[in-house]
Amino acid sequence: MHEGHRDRMRERIKNEGIEGLQPHEVLEYLLYAVVPRKDTNALAHTLIDKFGGLAKVLAADYDDLLEVPGMTANAALYLTTLPAVFQRYLADLNCGKQRIITRGDVVKYLKPCFLGEKIEKFYMLCLDAHNNVINLVKVASGIPAQVTIEARVLVEQAIKNKAVAVIIAHNHPSGETTPSHEDIELTRAITVALELVKVKLIDHYIFSDGGYYSFFEDGLVNVISRDVNRFLKEGLRY
Repeated sequence: MHEGHRDRMRERIKNEGIEGLQPHEVLEYLLYAVVPRKDTNALAHTLIDKFGGLAKVLAADYDDLLEVPGMTANAALYLTTLPAVFQRYLADLNCGKQRIITRGDVVKYLKPCFLGEKIEKFYMLCLDAHNNVINLVKVASGIPAQVTIEARVLVEQAIKNKAVAVIIAHNHPSGETTPSHEDIELTRAITVALELVKVKLIDHYIFSDGGYYSFFEDGLVNVISRDVNRFLKEGLRY
């Protein structure tokens, strides 16, 4: 009976697409690959009831998934890796757009790097003189405790990639995108370090699953840049 149900589900998806499925049906279908001989419909319902939705199931911890009756180690590992697979897919899909012109281009390019992330990650987008993407560099996982170390790594990567300008981005898994004092001081330190090697910091983005914050859009990039230029000019007098 279950095999017949799976065949009907696959035929339905082939004819109508997956967008017409209910969340539990999507999860049921995904589980076919790792739960070959069990009723994944019941398991999908249990998972969604426990965690509160398809997205929350995919964002759940491996150990928490294993606590659900009927889950296997293979199935738990499979579900926890799917968000990263989606990130790689979206990042690869956007690789065809190599020129950054608008803020929308930046968001489209960088947001997939942070979807569903539970830890902080820091990226730098290296650009040439015409805003063509040279490389997207993952600088670190988590915000480093020492700003100087982060600034040094960024400068090294900018020089290595022959960047004329860069855009930096990190995420706040908490969902709050307002920059902290540490975020602002980090941006200031990075601006100083990049200015010394003639690389322009265009913007600093903070992403969450709910949205983003742009230092440039809020005027902070210009304020920081003005302060940094004044600092460097005054420094040259000594």
